[in-house]
Formats: sequence, C-alpha cells, structure tokens
Amino acid sequence: MNNKKRIKFITILGAFLILFFVYLILVGTVVYLWPKKENKIIQKTVSVIPYPAVIHKAGFITLEKLDYQLLAARKFYESQDFSRVGLRVDFSTPDGQKRLAIKKKNILSKLIEDSIIKAEAKKRGILVTQELVDQEVDRKLKEYGTGNQLKDFLEKFYGWDIQDFKENIVKPDLYQEKLFSQLKKDDPTYLEAREKIEKAQKDLTEKISFSETAKKYSQGESAKNGGALGWFSANQMLPEVAQVVSKLQKNQLSEIVESSIGFHIIQMEDVKEQNGEQIFKLNQIFVPIKSFAQWLSEMEGDYKIFIPSREFYWDSQAGKVQFSEQNMREYEQDLLKNPINDPSIIF
Repeated sequence: MNNKKRIKFITILGAFLILFFVYLILVGTVVYLWPKKENKIIQKTVSVIPYPAVIHKAGFITLEKLDYQLLAARKFYESQDFSRVGLRVDFSTPDGQKRLAIKKKNILSKLIEDSIIKAEAKKRGILVTQELVDQEVDRKLKEYGTGNQLKDFLEKFYGWDIQDFKENIVKPDLYQEKLFSQLKKDDPTYLEAREKIEKAQKDLTEKISFSETAKKYSQGESAKNGGALGWFSANQMLPEVAQVVSKLQKNQLSEIVESSIGFHIIQMEDVKEQNGEQIFKLNQIFVPIKSFAQWLSEMEGDYKIFIPSREFYWDSQAGKVQFSEQNMREYEQDLLKNPINDPSIIF
C-alpha cells in the first residue's frame, strides 16, 4: 500500500470512527434524556453497546440487562389469564405504561442489590462457582419437578432458558445466602442473640414456665404477655416458623428456629379448623438479629450509586431508586394503597 492509499484509508477510517462515536453519543442522549422513547435502532444499539443503567464504585449495570429483565417480567404477566381470579394486566394503556415503569424501577432496585451483594461477597472471598449453581438447580428440580417442566415454564412465562434462570435467579440468591452467613459469623451481636435464646431454651428444659421465660428473654411485642401471640394460619407466619409449627403437637415446644429476622422458640398451644384451613394458637420467645436488609442498607451507602437516566434517581437517604417526576412518585404511592386488581402491583 503506497502513502496516498494509506493516508486515504486512515482518513476514511478516522471519519468512520468519528461518525460512529457521534452516533453513540446521540443514542446515549436519547436513551438517558428520553428513556420512554421506543425505537428499534436504538434498542438494537443498547443490546450491543453496554450503556450503563447504574454506575457505582464496584462497576455498573447495563441498560441491556435491565431491558432484558423487564421484558421477561412483562412476558410473565401477559402470558397468564389472571381474569379467572378477578385480576387483569394491560400494559398497552397510558396507565399500563406507568405500571410497567413501576415494575422497571423495582427491577432496577433488585439489580442494584444483586450487584452490591456480589461485590461484597467477593471482597470477603466468597465465590459462587458454576458447580455450586448447578447443584442448587438440581436441588430445586427435585423439589419442584423435572427439568423439562422447568424449561417449559421458563420459556412460556419468561422467555428464558435454564442458563437465564441460573444467572438471574439462582446465582444472586446463592451470593446473598453465603454473604449473610458470613456477615452473621463476623457480627458479635448475632452471637449474643444466639447465646440469649440458648439461655431461654435452658430455662425451659429446667421446667421454668414458658410465660416467665418469655418475659425474661423475649424481645418481641408478645413478651409482656408471656409470649402469647394468638391464632395464626401457616401463610401468616414466617416460612421457617410455619415449617416447624406444622410438625408440633399440642403444647409441644420447638427447638430453636432461626429465621431471617431472628431466633424463635415456639410453643403450639392449640390448633383448630377455620374456613377450611388449620389455624394455630402460638406462644413465642423471640430474640432479633440484624436482618440482611439492614446490612444491605448500610453497605449501599458506601457505593456512591449514580443513575444516568433522568427517569430515575438514587435516593441516598431512603436507600432506594425513586422516580424523578413527582407525578410518578404520587401515582406509585396511590397505586400501592389501591392496586386496582393489578397483579403486577400486588406481586
């Protein structure tokens, strides 16, 4: 290649790179300043170029990931006939678009949480390997059904395959589980809570009454009543507690139960049928622990979270994603108070 051809090639290449760079800036401007504007070319560009939806000190979350999960959530609601249970979903109306924006905000919040959890886990030497993820998926398959059933469900309701399920659900859950376990080990208040509930258990084995023991050790609202909670159905209890209560006999005491909020010793005083389901009369000794949500809130403060899009902003005081527009914040609050039979708001 002679000098003239080389110069011509470099000039053309340079012009192309400048035009491409300008194009990326223009797409970014549209994406961040007019996030509700839909355009196939822009959407295709965002799916290829990693424009950030969120930036924090440990990295960033791409718009492509946010859009992908929003698309899956939309498919989930639109693939089902909720009318049979008196609910409806319609994202095509102006109100529907607002409800979809709320779903997008919630997904963005979850992606931020997952990103910080993963960063904090890695800081502590916690690594979730592919082998561990595969083992967890195998466990879930044994619990809920066959691989084909799961594949069909994911494809029908989310447009996902098994790998999407592993990356978007299983792996984040494992990072949270392992991080919480590590945080508790390093927290002296957790050990103090454990010692306290063990002392309560020891008193009970020495035939000190449940009421007296609850008044001495329990930190729940029911302590002043000797631990009396009243009547509850299984779906009104924490999952860990419900699982234990279902196996207790009348007046039997549980072992120490650890839940997401603390330690429990449960006494099942009575059981009866009401409206076709079992309800249980329970007494409890409860010692709280620092919840994972509290840990996460403290960790989020160190990450200097920034959201480039003008649709949302990070509220550092509240520790959550907020709508930038006041009318959308008000709409969301009104909708949460009165979800108007929309499952996308109810769950």
